[in-house]
Amino acid sequence: MTPILEARGLAKRFGERTIFSGVDLAVRKREITGLVGSNGAGKTTLLRTLLGFLRPSAGEVARSAPPGAVEHFGGAPTLPPHVSAGTWARLVSRGSAACDDRRPIRTLSRGSRQILGLSTVLARREARAFLLDEPWEGLDPDGSRWLSETVRARREDGCGFLDSSHRLHDLAGLCERYAFLVGGRLTLFTAADIGEHVGAAELVRVFDVLRCSP
Repeated sequence: MTPILEARGLAKRFGERTIFSGVDLAVRKREITGLVGSNGAGKTTLLRTLLGFLRPSAGEVARSAPPGAVEHFGGAPTLPPHVSAGTWARLVSRGSAACDDRRPIRTLSRGSRQILGLSTVLARREARAFLLDEPWEGLDPDGSRWLSETVRARREDGCGFLDSSHRLHDLAGLCERYAFLVGGRLTLFTAADIGEHVGAAELVRVFDVLRCSP
Protein backbone atom coordinates (compact mmCIF):
# COMPACT_ATOMS: atom_id res chain seq x y z
CA MET A 1 0.00 0.00 0.00
CA THR A 2 1.44 3.38 -1.02
CA PRO A 3 1.98 5.62 2.05
CA ILE A 4 0.12 8.92 2.26
CA LEU A 5 3.31 10.58 3.46
CA GLU A 6 6.80 9.07 3.57
CA ALA A 7 10.20 10.25 4.81
CA ARG A 8 13.27 8.65 3.23
CA GLY A 9 16.65 9.19 4.81
CA LEU A 10 15.44 12.45 6.34
CA ALA A 11 17.88 14.64 8.28
CA LYS A 12 17.70 18.08 9.81
CA ARG A 13 20.60 20.19 11.03
CA PHE A 14 20.76 23.70 12.46
CA GLY A 15 24.31 24.88 11.88
CA GLU A 16 26.61 22.16 13.19
CA ARG A 17 23.92 20.62 15.38
CA THR A 18 22.22 17.53 13.99
CA ILE A 19 18.65 17.19 15.26
CA PHE A 20 17.97 13.85 13.55
CA SER A 21 19.31 11.87 10.62
CA GLY A 22 18.50 8.78 8.60
CA VAL A 23 14.78 8.96 9.39
CA ASP A 24 12.61 6.54 7.42
CA LEU A 25 8.95 6.89 8.36
CA ALA A 26 5.62 6.38 6.61
CA VAL A 27 2.11 7.56 7.42
CA ARG A 28 -0.29 4.97 6.03
CA LYS A 29 -4.03 4.66 5.59
CA ARG A 30 -5.92 3.28 8.59
CA GLU A 31 -2.84 3.38 10.80
CA ILE A 32 -1.92 5.43 13.86
CA THR A 33 1.75 5.93 14.69
CA GLY A 34 2.75 7.36 18.06
CA LEU A 35 5.87 9.54 18.12
CA VAL A 36 7.73 9.28 21.45
CA GLY A 37 10.78 11.19 22.66
CA SER A 38 12.07 13.41 25.42
CA ASN A 39 11.83 17.20 25.47
CA GLY A 40 14.18 18.64 22.86
CA ALA A 41 14.54 15.34 20.99
CA GLY A 42 13.31 16.92 17.76
CA LYS A 43 9.74 15.64 17.53
CA THR A 44 8.22 19.01 16.58
CA THR A 45 11.09 19.67 14.16
CA LEU A 46 10.42 16.29 12.53
CA LEU A 47 6.71 17.06 12.14
CA ARG A 48 7.46 20.49 10.69
CA THR A 49 9.96 18.97 8.25
CA LEU A 50 7.47 16.32 7.15
CA LEU A 51 4.91 19.06 6.55
CA GLY A 52 7.30 21.14 4.47
CA PHE A 53 7.49 24.00 6.97
CA LEU A 54 11.23 23.31 7.30
CA ARG A 55 13.58 22.25 4.53
CA PRO A 56 15.36 18.94 5.21
CA SER A 57 19.15 18.95 5.36
CA ALA A 58 19.17 15.55 3.64
CA GLY A 59 16.67 13.02 2.39
CA GLU A 60 13.21 13.61 1.01
CA VAL A 61 9.52 13.61 1.86
CA ALA A 62 7.16 12.01 -0.65
CA ARG A 63 3.39 12.47 -0.74
CA SER A 64 0.77 10.47 -2.56
CA ALA A 65 -2.08 12.65 -1.26
CA PRO A 66 -3.31 15.76 -3.09
CA PRO A 67 -2.70 19.25 -1.67
CA GLY A 68 -4.81 19.91 1.43
CA ALA A 69 -5.14 16.23 2.29
CA VAL A 70 -2.47 16.32 5.01
CA GLU A 71 -3.61 18.26 8.09
CA HIS A 72 -1.66 19.48 11.10
CA PHE A 73 -2.43 20.86 14.55
CA GLY A 74 0.38 22.26 16.66
CA GLY A 75 -1.54 23.10 19.83
CA ALA A 76 -3.68 25.83 21.37
CA PRO A 77 -0.89 28.50 21.26
CA THR A 78 -0.91 28.34 17.45
CA LEU A 79 -4.50 29.65 17.20
CA PRO A 80 -5.03 33.33 16.26
CA PRO A 81 -5.98 35.06 19.54
CA HIS A 82 -8.15 37.91 18.19
CA VAL A 83 -10.33 35.92 15.76
CA SER A 84 -13.68 34.62 16.98
CA ALA A 85 -13.82 30.89 17.60
CA GLY A 86 -16.71 30.36 15.20
CA THR A 87 -15.15 32.34 12.37
CA TRP A 88 -11.85 30.49 12.63
CA ALA A 89 -13.55 27.09 12.78
CA ARG A 90 -15.65 27.79 9.68
CA LEU A 91 -12.68 29.06 7.68
CA VAL A 92 -10.28 26.27 8.58
CA SER A 93 -12.79 23.43 8.32
CA ARG A 94 -14.35 24.93 5.15
CA GLY A 95 -17.75 24.60 6.77
CA SER A 96 -17.28 21.06 8.10
CA ALA A 97 -17.04 22.10 11.77
CA ALA A 98 -20.11 23.45 13.56
CA CYS A 99 -19.15 26.23 15.98
CA ASP A 100 -21.26 29.31 16.73
CA ASP A 101 -19.04 30.67 19.52
CA ARG A 102 -18.46 34.38 18.84
CA ARG A 103 -15.90 34.90 21.61
CA PRO A 104 -12.33 35.78 20.63
CA ILE A 105 -10.12 32.72 20.87
CA ARG A 106 -7.89 34.43 23.43
CA THR A 107 -10.77 34.47 25.95
CA LEU A 108 -11.23 30.69 25.89
CA SER A 109 -9.58 28.42 28.44
CA ARG A 110 -6.54 26.46 27.35
CA GLY A 111 -8.50 23.23 27.16
CA SER A 112 -11.29 24.89 25.18
CA ARG A 113 -8.78 26.29 22.69
CA GLN A 114 -7.23 22.85 22.32
CA ILE A 115 -10.63 21.23 21.71
CA LEU A 116 -11.55 23.97 19.24
CA GLY A 117 -8.38 23.43 17.22
CA LEU A 118 -8.56 19.65 17.25
CA SER A 119 -12.27 19.40 16.46
CA THR A 120 -11.90 21.87 13.60
CA VAL A 121 -8.90 20.16 12.00
CA LEU A 122 -10.26 16.64 12.48
CA ALA A 123 -13.56 17.68 10.88
CA ARG A 124 -11.86 18.22 7.51
CA ARG A 125 -13.50 15.41 5.53
CA GLU A 126 -11.09 15.66 2.60
CA ALA A 127 -8.10 15.08 4.88
CA ARG A 128 -6.35 11.72 4.52
CA ALA A 129 -3.58 12.18 7.08
CA PHE A 130 -3.19 14.10 10.33
CA LEU A 131 0.04 15.13 12.06
CA LEU A 132 -0.78 16.14 15.63
CA ASP A 133 1.74 17.71 18.03
CA GLU A 134 0.90 17.05 21.71
CA PRO A 135 -2.84 16.73 20.97
CA TRP A 136 -3.84 15.60 24.50
CA GLU A 137 -2.07 18.53 26.15
CA GLY A 138 -4.46 20.57 28.33
CA LEU A 139 -7.42 18.20 27.91
CA ASP A 140 -9.48 16.98 30.84
CA PRO A 141 -10.59 13.31 31.07
CA ASP A 142 -13.68 13.91 28.92
CA GLY A 143 -11.67 15.78 26.30
CA SER A 144 -8.99 13.09 26.27
CA ARG A 145 -11.59 10.38 25.76
CA TRP A 146 -13.25 12.39 22.98
CA LEU A 147 -9.93 12.83 21.19
CA SER A 148 -8.99 9.14 21.35
CA GLU A 149 -12.43 8.12 20.10
CA THR A 150 -12.32 10.69 17.28
CA VAL A 151 -8.86 9.56 16.16
CA ARG A 152 -10.07 5.96 16.07
CA ALA A 153 -13.16 6.97 14.08
CA ARG A 154 -11.11 8.89 11.50
CA ARG A 155 -8.76 5.92 11.22
CA GLU A 156 -11.78 3.77 10.36
CA ASP A 157 -12.60 6.37 7.68
CA GLY A 158 -9.25 5.50 6.10
CA CYS A 159 -7.08 8.24 7.56
CA GLY A 160 -3.51 7.90 8.80
CA PHE A 161 -2.09 9.58 11.90
CA LEU A 162 1.27 10.58 13.31
CA ASP A 163 0.67 11.70 16.90
CA SER A 164 3.51 13.15 18.96
CA SER A 165 2.80 13.05 22.69
CA HIS A 166 4.41 12.87 26.11
CA ARG A 167 1.17 11.41 27.48
CA LEU A 168 2.12 7.80 27.01
CA HIS A 169 -1.01 6.48 28.73
CA ASP A 170 -3.05 8.09 25.93
CA LEU A 171 -0.83 6.75 23.14
CA ALA A 172 -0.63 3.28 24.68
CA GLY A 173 -3.09 0.88 23.10
CA LEU A 174 -4.18 3.43 20.50
CA CYS A 175 -1.40 2.99 17.95
CA GLU A 176 -0.48 0.27 15.48
CA ARG A 177 3.13 1.50 15.49
CA TYR A 178 5.39 3.48 17.81
CA ALA A 179 8.29 5.64 16.62
CA PHE A 180 10.93 6.52 19.23
CA LEU A 181 13.14 9.52 18.48
CA VAL A 182 16.17 9.10 20.73
CA GLY A 183 19.61 10.57 20.21
CA GLY A 184 18.73 11.81 16.73
CA ARG A 185 17.75 8.33 15.54
CA LEU A 186 14.23 7.07 14.86
CA THR A 187 13.41 3.49 15.80
CA LEU A 188 10.09 1.93 14.81
CA PHE A 189 8.18 -0.84 16.55
CA THR A 190 4.80 -2.38 15.87
CA ALA A 191 2.52 -2.78 18.85
CA ALA A 192 3.10 -6.54 18.60
CA ASP A 193 6.87 -5.99 18.82
CA ILE A 194 6.42 -4.32 22.19
CA GLY A 195 4.14 -6.93 23.68
CA GLU A 196 0.70 -8.46 23.90
CA HIS A 197 -0.43 -5.52 26.01
CA VAL A 198 0.99 -2.06 25.31
CA GLY A 199 0.69 0.27 28.28
CA ALA A 200 2.59 3.35 29.37
CA ALA A 201 5.01 1.20 31.38
CA GLU A 202 5.92 -0.84 28.31
CA LEU A 203 6.57 2.30 26.27
CA VAL A 204 8.79 3.70 29.02
CA ARG A 205 10.71 0.41 29.11
CA VAL A 206 11.42 0.58 25.36
CA PHE A 207 12.38 4.24 25.63
CA ASP A 208 14.85 3.50 28.45
CA VAL A 209 16.44 0.63 26.51
CA LEU A 210 16.96 2.86 23.45
CA ARG A 211 18.30 5.71 25.57
CA CYS A 212 20.91 3.43 27.11
CA SER A 213 21.94 1.89 23.80
CA PRO A 214 25.32 2.99 22.37
